[in-house]
Amino acid sequence: MFENDLFNEFPTMAEAYLEAANHAHDVGSWKPSHSVVMEAARRVGFQALRRRDTGAGKRAFGKHYNEVCKAYLRGERFKPVMIDKPKFAEKLSEHELLERRVIGRARVSDLKQLLRG
Repeated sequence: MFENDLFNEFPTMAEAYLEAANHAHDVGSWKPSHSVVMEAARRVGFQALRRRDTGAGKRAFGKHYNEVCKAYLRGERFKPVMIDKPKFAEKLSEHELLERRVIGRARVSDLKQLLRG
């Protein structure tokens, strides 16, 4: 519907779907081409886009994309999706790494014995 709008403000539905599906695995670092693409992807669900069931996913995305584009043209604006990136602990010393490996191996050994029964 919005593929040939007067100002070519929005990406085509096909372009928007490809962009959303290609970036659904790393939403935190995705810089969408337009806020309507991100909002439509959010409404469909990033997990659904990751599965890439192209038939159902594309239809669902198209429905939401048209709704979002209409809302945008009416003046509605969408907040960016904020994804907290995990905070990594400080680097471990060689001694701490060695301790973790020893503990890990011991636990794996315990699990193997449990499974043998």
